[in-house]
Parts: sequence; structure tokens; C-alpha cells
Amino acid sequence: MKNYVIIFILCMYVSMGFGQGKKTRVRVDIKPLVGKTMWFSFEDGETDAKMLAPDADGIFEFSATLEKPIDVRLGMDEPVKGSLNLYIEPGDDLLIKTDFKDATTFTGKGKENAIAYKDLMALYIKNYSSIDATKVSTEVLNEQIAQMRKDNLAFLEANKSKVSKDFFDFQYLKFYYDGLGFEIIMPYMISQGLKKKFKEVLPADYLNMLQKVKLSDDLLIYYPYNRFVRGSLPGYLRYKHMLEIGKEDSLVAQKEEEKRKMEYDLIKTNLTGKIRELALFSTVNSLLLNAKDVNDYKSYIYKFAADGGSDAHVTELQGIYDRALTLASGATPPPFELDDINGKKVSLKDFAGKVVYIDFWASWCSPCRQEMQSGSPKLHARFADNKDVVFLYISIDDNEAKWRKAIADDKIEGIHLLSKGGTKSVVAKAFNISGIPRYVIIGRDGKILDNDAPRPSNDETYSQLMKALNNK
Repeated sequence: MKNYVIIFILCMYVSMGFGQGKKTRVRVDIKPLVGKTMWFSFEDGETDAKMLAPDADGIFEFSATLEKPIDVRLGMDEPVKGSLNLYIEPGDDLLIKTDFKDATTFTGKGKENAIAYKDLMALYIKNYSSIDATKVSTEVLNEQIAQMRKDNLAFLEANKSKVSKDFFDFQYLKFYYDGLGFEIIMPYMISQGLKKKFKEVLPADYLNMLQKVKLSDDLLIYYPYNRFVRGSLPGYLRYKHMLEIGKEDSLVAQKEEEKRKMEYDLIKTNLTGKIRELALFSTVNSLLLNAKDVNDYKSYIYKFAADGGSDAHVTELQGIYDRALTLASGATPPPFELDDINGKKVSLKDFAGKVVYIDFWASWCSPCRQEMQSGSPKLHARFADNKDVVFLYISIDDNEAKWRKAIADDKIEGIHLLSKGGTKSVVAKAFNISGIPRYVIIGRDGKILDNDAPRPSNDETYSQLMKALNNK
């Protein structure tokens, strides 16, 4: 990639802005297929998915007043399973004809952007799917990860004349910061998955990655940058700090509250303005969501307010605290009913009098799969003759086929349920699941014993389950 990439990122958004909202419409024609419903999901992580029904002509239509560009995914489960990645911007009026397999065409205002985005995502998925940490050296792996981001940006450069300026600018920012976030988190993921020391899997320039980041409050209105500030940036500050003080090998052993407290202090020291406020909010949010006893960290809400937190964010944190109280030890877990892998309805009431170990996971979550392959079988074996322990797996996958394939590939024993929608799925929201893997233990009395239980590979898990069994 050309050397001007960083300079480009620093200045490209000075002229980028959006006026008043414009009527935007997307119509989807799947004829000769006949479908009853279609979902339309925004990729900003905030807007809820929409369910669409066909009109009298069998056309599914989404219309809204948009103020800025956004990526979406649309798809259906019946009569075929499939989805499409789509970019839309204010004023678009698209007609999509698709069979959700090989035949997809775009017509109307915005078609050039839609075609380019389809090809761009195909390139990204191809490159992402080719990465296999188990088959190449760490050096080659890091090069592949960096190259994936460069390929995305090179595609945009090559197609700049075919797309709108807003498309180019928006996608450039997204793939730049999503790619940078991927480069930041991958060494940690690899060190866990391949059982290597963190320092052994780092790219050569890892300690200097902040030089690739434009710290600008103006960019926070764009959700890819906003997501980077909330997610990757606090983690990077912690990784960098642990490297600098020579304690990088302790990263995996750090407890959740220790991670967030360290990130909070590092954010205060290294960031300013709205970026600092948002990163602090994200860290306190994670602290409250993952706390075993949320009362231990209520003071962080007041600390955040004193450190410049907005009234809106303080109110949101208070709401998270209030909800977390309902999931504390001794509380009754939220009720739910989901289909298991065979289509049978399952709820927690079905396991009355038993100890339930709930594993929240997804097929795309590497740490989840690692635990299932190495930790879960050993834990299951220790309770093979005990019918009073239930291993309940709740996936937050969107893709049912990938969910089923992961279960088959990893030979995961237990009861399998699917709650589509990621961390915004019904059950994930009910249990305040902000990240996976996440484990919860329910006692014989149907009450929560631990809302952030240790992983299957941790010996403490066996001890907790035995204690729960003996607690009549």
C-alpha cells in the first residue's frame, strides 16, 4: 500500500459530512421463489434488525430516512437460507434480484456502490477464510493479516472512479480500522489458541501501532471508527503496557476486573476528548457486564462521571448496573425457551433440581472452539456418570448451518440451543452477554451461582460444579 495511507486517513474526513436525511429504499425480488419473511440487519451494532414481509407482488421492501451511509445484511431462512452484504447511502433506490446463491443483480440508484461492495466483501471473505494460524509460521501469519487490510484498501483505490465519494471514504475508513483492530487482537488470540508466548507472535511494529491511528473526535460519528475506539483501542493500550513492563506472559491470566481497571487508568493517561470519554465508558460497561458481584464496581460509575462522563453515558451505566443486579449470585435467571438441535423446545425449567453449566459461544469464536476441543471433553468425562450435571450450550450464531457444522466438527456433547443475533440476541441480552466465551452456573434450586464462571479447562470449574451438586 502506498505510503500516503496514513496521511490520507488523517485528512480525508475533513470534507466528509452529511446533511439532512433522505428517503432511502431497498426492494428485493426473489421470484420465482416464494418467501414469507426476510430480515434486514444493520451492521452498526446499535440498530435492531427489521423483519420484512412481501407485498402483493412478492417484493420485500425496506424504506427509511437515512442521514449517513451504512452497511447492512439482508437474508432469509425459508424457502432457502442465504444472505447478502449491502451498502446503502441516503437517497438510494435499489432493486435487487437474487436467489441468495449465484444470481444477484442490482438496478436503480446506488447500484454501482452495491456491485462494488459485493465484490469487496467477496475479496475480504476469501482472504479471511484462507488464514490458518496452524499451517504457517507466525511471521507469515502476521504478513497475511496485514496484507488482507492492504488488499481491501487497494481494491477501493482501483475502483474509486466507479463508486460515490461517500462509499469510498466510508469503506476506506471501515476497512482501515477494522483491519487495524484485527492486527491488534490477533496476536493475543494466536497466543491462546497455539499456546505460545505473546511476545513470540507479535508483528515487528506492534509497539508502534498507535502511530497508525488518527485520534479525532470528529470520526466518532462513523461506527467503524467508534467500534475501534470502544473495542480495540483499550485492549491495545493494555497489551502495550504489559509488554513495556515485561509482564506480557501474564495477559491470559489477568482477571476480567484487573484488565478493565488497568485499561481505565491507561485510557485516562493516553487519550483525550470525546475519544477518552467513549473509551472509558466502554471499559466501565465491560466491567459491570462481566462482574461476578456488580456491587464491587458501582463506584466506577461515579468515578466515570467525575472523569468527565456524559450524563447520557452515566445514565446508561446505571441501567446496566441495575440489570446486572438481577443476574447476581442468588438471583433467578431470566426465563427463555429455545429450540434444540433437533427442534425440541427447551427451557431452564426442564432441568429443575439439577446443576446447569451454560456455555455461551459461536462457531466463529476461536477461544470458544478451543475450549470445546480441549477443555470441555475432559470436564464432561469427570461427570460422565452423574446425570445431575447438565452441559447446556447456547450459540449466538446467525448462521444455523455453521452452528451445526461446528457442533459436528468439534464433537461437542451436551444440549445445544441457538439464539440468533450475536450479543443482541434475545437470550444474550437477557444474560447481559457482551462477549464470548461466557459461562454461567445455575444451582439445583434454579438460582444463579456464578454469572461469570471459569472456563471448562480451569480446574476451578470442576470444584464449583461439585460444590453446587453437594448443595442440596
